Amino acid sequence: MIGDVEIPHRTVLAPMAGVTNSAFRTIAKEFGAGLVVMEMISEKGLLYNNEKTLHMLHIDENEHPMSIQLFGGDADGLKRAAEFIQENTKADIVDINMGCPMTKVVSNGDGSALMKDIPLAARIVEAVAQAVPVPVTVKCRLGWDRGSINVVALAQAVEAA
Repeated sequence: MIGDVEIPHRTVLAPMAGVTNSAFRTIAKEFGAGLVVMEMISEKGLLYNNEKTLHMLHIDENEHPMSIQLFGGDADGLKRAAEFIQENTKADIVDINMGCPMTKVVSNGDGSALMKDIPLAARIVEAVAQAVPVPVTVKCRLGWDRGSINVVALAQAVEAA
């Protein structure tokens, strides 16, 4: 269980940019995935009604339970993006990406860069959790780098949020 969402199997299809579209997620479900996760969706892409981003939001009825992963670095922006997801999709879970190390993501303070600012990460989770009635999860790493392994502190902060 994740919140009140029953996950029938422990096998989870991880989000993969450019791969985990609706067709791929449906095939993964047919082969036994208990949960599928949509590739990460940019908060800014949603807020600016980017056509490519909006196209990625298609969810087939056969995908449930399924999770949409959002990324961004602004609590208010992610809250509004989560509200958009709630109003316009049938996602069962909202996941916040705090694990992507790609330069184009972390250079904006998004993804795993959020692990450098645990209070901000907690504010983001709190804002998103207050905005949607579905469970909110976080994808993260052990830490920002080998010198800052802080996953336990991050987990405690976002759990409290």
